[in-house]
Parts: sequence; C-alpha cells; structure tokens
Amino acid sequence: MIKSFIFVLLLLSSVVNAQWFQSSGEAFIIGNDLESAREKAIKQAVKNALLFSGGTISSLQQVNNGVLVENKLILNSEGEIKALTIIDETEESDKISVKIKVNIEAPENACLGSSYPKSVSITRFKLNNPVQAVDGNLHAINQQVTKILYNQLKLSPQSLNIRQLLNTPVKLGEKYNDQNLTDTLHALSTQTDSQYIVYGEINDLSVKFASKNSISYWVSNPPRHFYLTVYLYDALQGQLLATKQYRTQAAWQYNKHEAADLQSKLFWQRDYGQAIISLLDNVNVDLERQLQCLLPTAKIISVRNDSVQINLGKRNGIQQGAILSLSYSSNYKDQFGIERSSESQYQDAMKVIEVHETSAILQTIDNYPLGNIQLNDLARIK
Repeated sequence: MIKSFIFVLLLLSSVVNAQWFQSSGEAFIIGNDLESAREKAIKQAVKNALLFSGGTISSLQQVNNGVLVENKLILNSEGEIKALTIIDETEESDKISVKIKVNIEAPENACLGSSYPKSVSITRFKLNNPVQAVDGNLHAINQQVTKILYNQLKLSPQSLNIRQLLNTPVKLGEKYNDQNLTDTLHALSTQTDSQYIVYGEINDLSVKFASKNSISYWVSNPPRHFYLTVYLYDALQGQLLATKQYRTQAAWQYNKHEAADLQSKLFWQRDYGQAIISLLDNVNVDLERQLQCLLPTAKIISVRNDSVQINLGKRNGIQQGAILSLSYSSNYKDQFGIERSSESQYQDAMKVIEVHETSAILQTIDNYPLGNIQLNDLARIK
C-alpha cells in the first residue's frame, strides 16, 4: 500500500504566480520494479504539493505524461506544474522515499473552496456478488478495500477532513436511489458529523480457471477482474453528487483451491492487490478533484442570542477572527413526501470568535440578535 507524508515548504518565487514547493512521498517496491515505485512516490508527493498550493488535481496528468531525465521531470508547458526535480531519494527494505522540489503556477482564478478541507466519512463498501468471492476466499475484500481507501484519503488533510470510517452495512447505492435516500443520508450525516459520504459497490471479482483436464488448471495465473462503482453523496443536502465506475484486472497468483490472506502484506504486493491499490489511487484523486472547489456547508449545532456554533472548525480551514457571511436553509417534506429546502440570507456578517478542531463559534457583529436561525439549520460559507 502506498503511504506518504508531506512537509511542504514555500521556497521562493520564480515568476509571477509561480512558486517552488517541497514535498515528500514513499511507496512499496514490488517485484524489484523500482521505476514503478518511484513513479507512485513522485505522484503522491506532487498531489500533496498541488493541494497545498491550491492547484488543481487534474495537473497530475502532466506527471503521467512527463519524462524523467537525470532526476528532472520534463513536462509540457501547458499546465500548472512548470518544473520538477528529485532532490533526495532513499531505498530502505521494500520501500522507496523521494523528496521533490516542484514549481507550481497557481491558476489565476483559483477556487475559494480549496481553502476549506471538506468533512467526509467513508461507509463500508458492499460485495454485490458474494459467490464470486469463493475462489480465494475473498468474502471480506469489501471491508479491506474500504479501509485502504479510508487510509489513503486520510493522507490528504489539506483538502479533506476525514472524520469516520463507518464499518457497518448502509442502504445506499443504486438499489436505494429513491425518496428514502434523503432520510438515510441525513441520519448518516448526524451519525458521522460529516457533510459528504463515500460509498462503493464491488460488482465483479470473477476469475476463470482452466479446465480440470488441463495441466494449467494448477499452475496458470488467470486474469481476475475488479469492477468498482463509487458514490459520492452530499449528506446534508440529501443528494447524490457523483458516481463513477472503475475497472481493472490482473493475474490471479493463487491456484483454484488456495485461499488468499487479505490481512497479509503478500496479497497486496502481488499483481491483483497492486491493481486494486492503483485503482483506489484513481478513486482518491477523483474524489479530491470533485470536492476541491466546493464551498463547505455547516450544520448549526448550537444557537444563542447573538452567536451560533457550527460543526466546521480548524481542520476545515476556519480561523479565529475570520469574517463570514452565512446563508442558512431548512429542509422539509412536502405533501408527497419529497424533501424540499428553503434558504434565507442572513444579512449581516459574522465573526469567528472561537475555533475548535471540528467546530467553531460565530458571533454577530456588534452583538446584533440573530433572528430566525435555528438548531440544525445549514449554514453556507460565502
């Protein structure tokens, strides 16, 4: 599994709107493939630098298309990344660590939402065809995949505030995409204290072994599929934001009657495990890209005469002394049971007077009474 850490340091300005950043990343070396491990470590380090700088995750495509020559990545000029140099590289046991210096030109119209890490929780993924898990005894793979993605997303505190891994079955996905979805999402939002919920379904784990009459029945490594659908919900709004399918396959390096140990390092270092991790890397990037520019919505968890407490705090980019303009909304069901919302604009700005890790207290300017804001109203940062 790829792991990384980040130490980003603003080094110097080279041209207008372009700055140098330093970042680090590491990755496992699988099958003595040092080049692939180096590429993964560099990509992770660049991603962290982009997030810190306010750049867009889509610029990672430049890294995929670049050519590494003598520790310098040669990039096309059309993109935010202007230059990349590996300034340190170490190998230890089965891992490689790289430290890079990357020149990033921030976009002229950088989105405001990138300054606010979004509150996200991950729910247990579902295995849609359990019979396909018999070969290799992969019945718990959905839980392992959920845990890996959760750990990957936690490595990006600059863009995401990962609050909880909910390791219980949930009624989400295509099967439950009806009017009861809103109630489910609101309950999950309250349970996890999060705005966004990530859910997934493993649709295909199939593998086809050779005939028993063939000698290759015992020794071949047939391709095994992995097909995943990922859902991203705005739980506070009670709606599906995005869904995407991901497919991969890799050699299944176990025989017909051999069980795979999903808890072992060996499984995740073999071809099939590495293919899944690579796929989850793409899920990680897509989720961050989807959420990067969105302005967060907070739930009002306490109301006083001239102040409110919201469930966003220091980990979400809220700073003491900041002046925020809020609009607030209330949800209700119409006569047909369909969820509706009404929104009101609070006219006066509010000042952040106290900040905690995941909550903050906002007070009206000049202690002016709040008016109609109520507990559980939703507040949007403007």
